[in-house]
Amino acid sequence: MNERMAKLEQRLQEQHHKDLFLQTKHTIDAINDLAEHHRLLSALHAINGYRVVGSEEVLFYDTLSQVKEQIVLILEKTVSDLEHKGDKHYEKNFNDGVE
Repeated sequence: MNERMAKLEQRLQEQHHKDLFLQTKHTIDAINDLAEHHRLLSALHAINGYRVVGSEEVLFYDTLSQVKEQIVLILEKTVSDLEHKGDKHYEKNFNDGVE
């Protein structure tokens, strides 16, 4: 995902839309912070003797991973629409526009 984000950053800088990249990066960082907070909380619960259900932990982290993937996918579609702005033969990803 880091390589995809780096490519998207470069493409958005060329389009003068680095703000879109930064917003996406901050959102993904917030999700990563949530995962870290959850990891620490789960560790504290385990230390205090509470049973941590492994399948629920896997589901939680898989869900966060899917959310991050969808956020990056939406950014890729947005960049694609920005790059093809004005091209009447291009089928838009977002009919309401990107600006």
